[in-house]
Amino acid sequence: MRFALVNHERADPQPQLHGECPHCGEEVISKCGRVKVWHWAHKSREVCDPWWENETEWHRAWKDKFPKEWQEIAAVDSKTGETHIADVKTSHGLVVEFQHSPMPLEEMTARERFYGNMIWIVDGKRGELDSSYFLLGLDRTPIQTNPLAFAFSWHGKSRIMHNWSDAKAHVFIDFGNSMTKGPPVVWRLVDFDVKQKRGVVGPYPKHLLIEAISRGKEIGVPYLPTPEGSETS
Repeated sequence: MRFALVNHERADPQPQLHGECPHCGEEVISKCGRVKVWHWAHKSREVCDPWWENETEWHRAWKDKFPKEWQEIAAVDSKTGETHIADVKTSHGLVVEFQHSPMPLEEMTARERFYGNMIWIVDGKRGELDSSYFLLGLDRTPIQTNPLAFAFSWHGKSRIMHNWSDAKAHVFIDFGNSMTKGPPVVWRLVDFDVKQKRGVVGPYPKHLLIEAISRGKEIGVPYLPTPEGSETS
């Protein structure tokens, strides 16, 4: 957890601090070690949201691309009172969930149903060789240019593509910044056949995705630059 209430104000963890969980009101203590990202943890060791996962530097780097007041926002079902904590919820109502670990299909479906207007951004470097296998199986010639899309085959043992093939919300996989010569991209998972281990992805420049999220623009699909050099999405 990134934020706790200290003297009734949201605060980042600092060594030897105690605070209050802004969502359930229980006491939390700061965890400021040398290995894990600094965070708050419930003193009782029971988290108040079963969907929560331990944050990594990857989580924190993505969340910091958006205002702090959009981070770790409680979403409540007005009918049932069910409450969950969104990684990012914009002022435009879009929920962005950053996912490092795989999850059961039942949980994925439940999250999508609960949040409704949401997208996934997935850590593609959790598996040591996942980015290399993706690059190895990625066709170099696009199967279409407007919108831009590439076919790929999956050769690795990892089930990252399999795990996200059933998502109904948009899924963007972040394999890092070293896979393209131009601006860093994430890869929108368009389709994946789990039996044939083949699918389709579309590269989406990170800065354009962040801009679309921040401004409440439609997160469509990327197009190739026009002959004049302008880019649309």
